[in-house]
Amino acid sequence: MADILDRPAPAATTPAPTTATRQAWYTICPTFVASNVAQEFGWIEEELRKVGASLSYLRGLPVEQGYLPHFSHRFEHLFRDGGNIPSIWAKADNVDTTLIGLTEARHGGTIVVRADDPAPRVAALKGRRFGLSKSDNPAKVDWWRATSEQGVLNALRLAGLTREDVAIVDIAQEDRGFGAAARPSELWARRRADLVFTPEARALQAGEVDAIFASHGRALGLVRTGSFKIVEDFSRYPDWTLQVSNSPYALTVNTDFARANRDIVVAFLRASVRAARWLAANPEAGASILHRVTYHPSVADTRAAIRDTDFLPTLSERKLAGIDRQKAFLVERGYVRRDFDSRDWADGSYLDEALATS
Repeated sequence: MADILDRPAPAATTPAPTTATRQAWYTICPTFVASNVAQEFGWIEEELRKVGASLSYLRGLPVEQGYLPHFSHRFEHLFRDGGNIPSIWAKADNVDTTLIGLTEARHGGTIVVRADDPAPRVAALKGRRFGLSKSDNPAKVDWWRATSEQGVLNALRLAGLTREDVAIVDIAQEDRGFGAAARPSELWARRRADLVFTPEARALQAGEVDAIFASHGRALGLVRTGSFKIVEDFSRYPDWTLQVSNSPYALTVNTDFARANRDIVVAFLRASVRAARWLAANPEAGASILHRVTYHPSVADTRAAIRDTDFLPTLSERKLAGIDRQKAFLVERGYVRRDFDSRDWADGSYLDEALATS
């Protein structure tokens, strides 16, 4: 165990494709997915080498090349793992992709107010101002706003309120991308503070709004400053539909590439399956690895957050039902223009082969 944890992270490279080496690219959100562990250990590169392929990190490209494709999937030979809102938007309105795996975490998010606010729960926020981020970048789906809006509406419903009972305040965000990095852990290490003190959090702190939606990890970071408190936490409910907030996490790949390079897709999944099984056997060590690529305040917080996470990709009916719920919300609220059948999007044959050969 110590050997693998002490091993230096493999250097990310961008090898030039040759007639002997097929090129694949990857991008992963800062979420609790097995792919994040597989790439930190170099297992995806290892599995791809076995089938004569190489791997490069999309966000290692200059920001004008690597930022928007992370959301739109408009990049040849790309694997994407993470939040499902960009993945749904990419499939609906951008490019043909195939869904090859789903995982999920039971967090759902929180509603946060200032610590000095007398409101003990969301019901006491009737007539108050809820801040929602609004991207100034029309070239991509506003996934951050969609996640927050869904969370706010869920919280209001639980409190017996409606959207009309509160004021929604837009908080502009430039949303033009940021830097490049050799690998995800390098990219997110630079952004950890920004992912907690978002424009909405700063607006809340300044008194410009009274409440915001925040993911579980971000809310912990805010609360520990002493300036904020949580008045709703969806993770405390057994209702799985309240956890559909950019989750289940979707692992997708460009369809043409997948059909022409089945062995590469299976190899990528094999690495993720390997990482999922390692995480199940090594949760403490896994928390240390995942902390590099996510943004809970500490390794201990990360360990607590992944306690009930099943990292093994599946395409179960329950997870696909979660995708359907997310997609219906996105279509209804205008974040996505076109609808599609998630069962047609999903192809479990690649995962079946990966499981059989792992």
